[in-house]
Parts: sequence; structure tokens; C-alpha cells
Amino acid sequence: MTIPNSHPAPTPQKNTDKVLLSVVDMDWCDLGVAYAREMFTNLEVLCWDTGDPEPEHIKDWEGDWIISYRGDYIFPQDVFQRARKGAINFHPAPPKYRGLGSQHYAIYQGDETYGSTCHHLASSVDTGDIVDVEHFTISPGETASSLRYQVGVHCLSQFVRLLSDYILPGRPLPRSPERWGERLYRQREIDAWLAKTKADMPDHRSVV
Repeated sequence: MTIPNSHPAPTPQKNTDKVLLSVVDMDWCDLGVAYAREMFTNLEVLCWDTGDPEPEHIKDWEGDWIISYRGDYIFPQDVFQRARKGAINFHPAPPKYRGLGSQHYAIYQGDETYGSTCHHLASSVDTGDIVDVEHFTISPGETASSLRYQVGVHCLSQFVRLLSDYILPGRPLPRSPERWGERLYRQREIDAWLAKTKADMPDHRSVV
């Protein structure tokens, strides 16, 4: 049936920026990649996990955007500075927690809120100017494992929102007044802390 005075919705125009999207091998990243493929015509996906060979081909990369969506690869400064419009990272933790393992610490310390942080890349890990923080409440009874899933939802939501509201239409990214915490949490530190905490309190919500 034809609806009188109706017109087909216009076909959306994909963004033609040259984009390098860095991810790891996980479901949340698969969803982010699927969304990005629908939005960009010139998208390269770098799926790199810790321990993989160095991606030598990106050392000559030039383009418009580098977007690290929960990616493990740490881009050299001379590479991310060649992103003409910007280079950003989606960090699945609030600015209080730089580095790794923050869901465990947040539960252990009894934090009431958590969040996902988008920031510009910088020469040091998790130090670049903060673009946006998506906060949410930590539910009673939350565990480190469930918090990891919950922040995955919010990080994906933040990724889609910032791409659709700013990057795709060519609007300048926002600036957040929030600042990073001073401490950087490293892998060797979380490994030792988890081993000790599991030995002392094997059923604690921070280690399950």
C-alpha cells in the first residue's frame, strides 16, 4: 500500500574519513567493528592482542582518525600524530583507574560508581586529555566479573554515541573537566594482588 504524500527516507551517506580502528579479540569489540563498518567507507581494523607480532605495516599509516576501542596495542607517538583529525582511546574504567585490572580494585575498595573513559592518545598510557566519561552506579552484590560485563555495555554505548554525535558529522569532540588519577595499575601488579587476595579471601567479590 502506498501512503499518500510519503517519501522514502534518504539513504544515509557514509563517512569517507580514513580510519584505523584498533581492537582486541572479544565480543564487545566485534560489535564496535560491526557498527564502524556500517558508518565508514575507508576503515582498517587492527585486531591485536598482547603477545601478537608487532604490526609493522601501520608504521607507515597516514589518515584521519585512529580509534582504539578497548585495544591493547600502544601506538607510537609518531604514528598517532599522523591522524589528521584525532587519535582517541576508549578505556573501560573511570579516570581514577589508569592501566589494568580496575574492576577488581573498584569492588575491593567499595566504590559506589564506575565508568568508561574516552581520551586523546598521548605519549604515556592513559594520560591524554579526557573527551568524555560515562558514569554508572555499581549495583549491590556486583562482582569483579559482572562489573567487567557492565562496563562493556557502557563502553560500547559511549563508542557509538561519540562516533554518531561527533566524529561522523564532523563536529569537534567535547572536552571533559575530569582528570586522571595519579597511579598507573600495571599487569604484574594486578597479578600479584589477585594471587594474594584469592589466597586470603577466595570468595571475595573482588576476585570472582
